[in-house]
Amino acid sequence: MRPEAATGRKTAREITKLRGIVMRRALVTFFCLASTPALAAGYGLREHSTEAMGEAYAGAVATGSDAGFLSYNPAAAGATQGGDFAISAVSIMPGSSANYTTALTAAGTPAGGNAQPKDFIRNAIVPDIAIRQRLDDRLSVGVSLSVPWGLSTKYPNGWAGRYYALGSKLAIVNITPVVAYDIAPGVTIAGGLQVQHATGSLSAAVDIGTLGALSGLPGSVPGAEDGSSTFKGAAWGYGYVLGARAELDDGWTLGISYRSQVHHTLSGPWTFQMDSVGLGAAIRSATTLLSDTRAKAKLTTPGDLQFGMRKQFAEDWTILASADWTDWSSFKNLTVVAANPVQPNDVTVANWKGSWLLALGAEYAASDAIALRAGAALDQTPVPDLTLESRVPDADRTWLAAGGTWHATPALDLKLSYGHLFNDTRSFTQTSAMTGNALRGTLIGTTKSSVDVVGLSLDYRWQ
Repeated sequence: MRPEAATGRKTAREITKLRGIVMRRALVTFFCLASTPALAAGYGLREHSTEAMGEAYAGAVATGSDAGFLSYNPAAAGATQGGDFAISAVSIMPGSSANYTTALTAAGTPAGGNAQPKDFIRNAIVPDIAIRQRLDDRLSVGVSLSVPWGLSTKYPNGWAGRYYALGSKLAIVNITPVVAYDIAPGVTIAGGLQVQHATGSLSAAVDIGTLGALSGLPGSVPGAEDGSSTFKGAAWGYGYVLGARAELDDGWTLGISYRSQVHHTLSGPWTFQMDSVGLGAAIRSATTLLSDTRAKAKLTTPGDLQFGMRKQFAEDWTILASADWTDWSSFKNLTVVAANPVQPNDVTVANWKGSWLLALGAEYAASDAIALRAGAALDQTPVPDLTLESRVPDADRTWLAAGGTWHATPALDLKLSYGHLFNDTRSFTQTSAMTGNALRGTLIGTTKSSVDVVGLSLDYRWQ
């Protein structure tokens, strides 16, 4: 073997290894960024394309101007003439507050603590990366990395509803490779695979004072001796996406897509921190309650059906509309099941219902280099009044958004969008008589929030 050949092979292996390290680091960075507050209904996120956000997601399923639209419709892979790459980041800046008029322990005594928490929905950045390539006259492929589901709330340790929630995090990263086929000029069908990685954590205070009183331990004071409980889990899940897109005569473009349910079983440690007085340690020693253990929790992300259209009605104007249905009825409850058979399940009842997003938008080609857009949407909450709880303080919301595109070069676009969400005020009533709340007590009041979002993306094309 010639020395230069061996050196070449070694160099190739080193390059391959380096590429692998870079890819792993990129994925780690992506997963770290993906700890997000819920921005669409429930724990949904729609922030996959800065352009789509500027129109309040109107017509997103019918649009294919950049690779980011793969996250709304796999048939967007067929909208490229050569290939392109899109990377976007959306900054989510929520404001949140609550006013609880009643906060009692399970023993019926005042829980104490801050009854007017603020800023419990956390700021975050939502990333999205997508690429697509046309292979021949009819066949195209693409892949996107997005965060379609996520939430993040964090309350102060001593707040009045601490037995219901302290911290909640969920981030589900979706890797979606797709294949698209043009069955006729301008008509594309597509399908692909959803590969989801879910990570989540739930924490809450534990009213060890009430547990001690129920156990007859001297010195037990409900609401005065708190411990805490934290479950952390991760899981992989798999599903599929289907879609179609048709560019018709007279400036019409129609799109439809379906994203399947994905089932997850999150698995990880369930740990407990004891009170400073020693009541929890005594209970643990006598019964093995409150012992650190492994646990599992099942979670199903909902199916989602989207309809959209675009209509160019003048040389410089296009109108857009969407109707999206998310089948949240699959979310009945969230139950953490401990490997320790003595530890009771931690149950949160949901019984969510399907919800609609209806959106209308417009685009204006101001010049060859500048495009402007705006949109509005009504986004319906899936959370019934009976099961509204502090981990997901969801509400009906109204979107107003605007944005623009600068065609910097024939190959490069820069896009900027801004949106504001007006969320309705919700009444909150949870009592210890409800399923899962035996040791959480009673919490009654109102919650409200609003959100500002700013998105920036870079789109690069090649032939």
